[in-house]
Amino acid sequence: MTLDMTVEQNEIRDSLRGVLARPGDAWASLVDLGMTEIPFPESMGGAGYGAKDLSVVTAELGRAMTVAPYLSSIVLAGSTLLECATDDACAEYVPAIAAGSTTAALVTGYPFAVSNIDAHANGRQLTLNGRQDFVVDGAEADLLVVVANGQAGPELAVVDGTAPGVTRTPLEALDFTRALTRVEFADVEASRVGGSDLTSGLERAQALALAAVASEQVGAARACLEMSVDYAKTRQQFGRPIGSFQAIKHRLSDMSIAIELAEAAVLDAADAATDRDTAAFVTAVSTARVLATTASVFAAEESIQIHGGIGFTWEHPLQTYFRRAKTNELLFGTVESHLEVVASGL
Repeated sequence: MTLDMTVEQNEIRDSLRGVLARPGDAWASLVDLGMTEIPFPESMGGAGYGAKDLSVVTAELGRAMTVAPYLSSIVLAGSTLLECATDDACAEYVPAIAAGSTTAALVTGYPFAVSNIDAHANGRQLTLNGRQDFVVDGAEADLLVVVANGQAGPELAVVDGTAPGVTRTPLEALDFTRALTRVEFADVEASRVGGSDLTSGLERAQALALAAVASEQVGAARACLEMSVDYAKTRQQFGRPIGSFQAIKHRLSDMSIAIELAEAAVLDAADAATDRDTAAFVTAVSTARVLATTASVFAAEESIQIHGGIGFTWEHPLQTYFRRAKTNELLFGTVESHLEVVASGL
């Protein structure tokens, strides 16, 4: 287990942090920097990096509260194709996703093998019917990667987002920076792309997605802590900075401890992607998810309290971090559900 980052990973973090601090098209910047290529093999136009490198990127995206389809296209849809699709399907679809020229969204429930979409097979084609809510960035995606219920088990399909019979409806969401969509299929013809062991592939794709979300949560939590420390140093009350008061010191210390613990678990989970079997990887990811969820919600709530009245206003970015923290808390399983996974792995 290596909890430290390499020199190259630190360079990725620093270059990405500098770019995200500047106004502009975040997605175009991520593409220009090659960040969309990170988790994909070189044979498919990727950079050939691993889960830990990906966690560096998603942590920075969470820290900056970046609005871009990185989680949906690169992590959710891209990883699911890599883990679950045939080699021919990966060769057809992954290079454009890695290049950022095509965006994709994953249409499935949670767990990933649970779907509200039914599929009827006809050779290499699938006919899709059903509705799936809470699809991340589903309204604007070029491609939809769909997990469906087939006659003999789960099926994996790829369909154009504008195909006949596809209806995409944006949903009202607490988090304004992460779009959620209802996707409906009515006799939609899609390409059948699932590999031989789809159930196992979906388990691993889900774990990779959860690891990325956990690292994003840690990045967002650290941003809240940094804002709170800066504010505590400058905000004066009774003629002294509020950071000199014991109550504020304790809040900041508790936030820091929670974040450090969550970050260590996230890095451990990223290492587990390559160093351990699937069962151990899943347990490590659920551990990271529990600690990262707890840290991100706690940091957002405590930061608002430390900032006082200004922390509750539309003008302050903390409300955005709070919205993301509460949305991510429920996006892929509750803390309680992941505690059950951890317990079963002991």
